[in-house]
Amino acid sequence: MPGRQNRNTVLIAVVIFVVTQTLIFASIPNDTDRDSVAVLVRSGTGLREIADKLKENGLIRYPALFVFCSMAYRGKLLAGEYKLRKDMSIIEVVAKMGRGERNIYALKILEGHNLYNIAEVAEKSGIMGGDEFLRLARDPVFLQRLGINADSIEGYLAPDTYYYSRETSVDHFIETIVRKTFKNFAKEDIKKGMDDLNFDMRKTLILASIIEKEAKLKEEKPVISAVFHNRLKRGMSLDADPTVIYGTGNFGSPITRSDLSTPTPYNTYSFPGLPKGPICSPDKNSIMAALHPASVDYLYFVSKNDGTHVFSKDMNDHNRYVAMYQRAKNAKKQ
Repeated sequence: MPGRQNRNTVLIAVVIFVVTQTLIFASIPNDTDRDSVAVLVRSGTGLREIADKLKENGLIRYPALFVFCSMAYRGKLLAGEYKLRKDMSIIEVVAKMGRGERNIYALKILEGHNLYNIAEVAEKSGIMGGDEFLRLARDPVFLQRLGINADSIEGYLAPDTYYYSRETSVDHFIETIVRKTFKNFAKEDIKKGMDDLNFDMRKTLILASIIEKEAKLKEEKPVISAVFHNRLKRGMSLDADPTVIYGTGNFGSPITRSDLSTPTPYNTYSFPGLPKGPICSPDKNSIMAALHPASVDYLYFVSKNDGTHVFSKDMNDHNRYVAMYQRAKNAKKQ
């Protein structure tokens, strides 16, 4: 019996010694080079495959030791894009991947942003190139997958901040944003509002996007919505400058007479009814305003040059206000 106990004690001591020495060895920096390497680990990648990739990139020397150390996290390393230095030890690499300290990219979509704005933000944030985003946003196969019967996803990207990690494909990432919009429109209050007006999701997004671009104040959105609803009921053209600008693509420039006469599917001066599609990403206040217009009979509004508007019921009053505030605007420039 004493002999067996002695053998067990020796065996335990040997195991502890081997494990300790292994961990000490695994804690030694791989190199003196402090250069960083970005390594992408896709979802479902096995430990051995991860270890081999790290070795190929000069981040570890012993794949088997990496797999052994990963047992501290039960072999469950999180997928993602990792920025790893060559002077890190195996233990440091495993710990970073076990805790999921991967690169996270933020895409902030503001209310009123259109696809061109979002493409610029996507490129600046490092998620994808702007041209790549626009190609995806207009890809017929992608649109069919999403169930969007249109030529782009304009208007379907709900304003919010979204976080992206590269183990997910960019098309799946954009799809989750679009799905959020569909989920919002499945809510009972929005569904009821659409039913009451005989609107569908696309009509709602189109009108909400115009309200978003016209209104600066939340309180004015239902009133501006009422103007457009009243004009739609009378078969009038909406005469919305933001739609004209979207159609010509002359963003950031004052609207011109030439713009107003340029025929596009978004020139709401040249035809009655709604334009071809949304012109930006509207927020929920604009969506609710589109579905719940104020009970007023206004047909016109003009900017007071301070973010608010003055509303009128007939063309004579409207023209008078236009002249008044246009003069004030010109005087301020002088």
